[in-house]
Amino acid sequence: MSTLPDPALPWPLPLPAVALIAEREGCRLRAYRCPAGVWTCGWGETSGVTPETVWDQAEADRRFCASLTRYTAQVLAMCTEHPAPNQLGALVSLAYNVGPAALQRSTVLAAHNRGDWQSAARAFSLWDKARVAGVLTVLPGLTARRAAEAALYLTPEPDAPREPMPQAVEPETKIATSPIAQGGTVTAGTAAAWIAAQLESLQPLVDKGKHLLVETLGIPPQWLPWIVVGVAGAMIVRHRLRQRAQGWA
Repeated sequence: MSTLPDPALPWPLPLPAVALIAEREGCRLRAYRCPAGVWTCGWGETSGVTPETVWDQAEADRRFCASLTRYTAQVLAMCTEHPAPNQLGALVSLAYNVGPAALQRSTVLAAHNRGDWQSAARAFSLWDKARVAGVLTVLPGLTARRAAEAALYLTPEPDAPREPMPQAVEPETKIATSPIAQGGTVTAGTAAAWIAAQLESLQPLVDKGKHLLVETLGIPPQWLPWIVVGVAGAMIVRHRLRQRAQGWA
């Protein structure tokens, strides 16, 4: 197994980006199944790979360079906001892993194309799951790769002016004032207003549950919409607390 591919090949990306992709993919010269069950060879190549595929190092490097050249052209064609070299390398790394079609409909690309670099960088972390034995699973390798891509995406170019690093940093955002929490409050409020406006149309549902509510549980039927809102609100709060525990804003 080679640590890095041949640097003398005509790479379409800066070598740090090539190294990021290569290190995350790894190189095996004999076909193997990836964690998602796809036959793979070389530096994460899947096209035309069968269980019998065997390459030498030069062939693996050549195919890797050709694939990155193709992916780079595809990513550039998707970008209405021309990416800087490090941004391009991060986007190509994501496309190489998830496929160009997935990148094209991704939050990452949408944020990049509106010039919102911070949101684009955060959105890399949304691509951290694969199906393992049919189960959607967060994989540590994907989490680490997405973090590396986001860091590369935000890395200034060598000739770009550097902002001084502040040594006094504010504490983490309080959960009650975080953007996600505020969005959840708006969503819950909208749901409550909608239910209040739909009370008449919900009457058939209320009637169907009358026996359970009144005769079994002793709950007045008119309370049903507000019970629904309360349960939904509690679920939103529980989910939000779990998000904060996982490090979300």
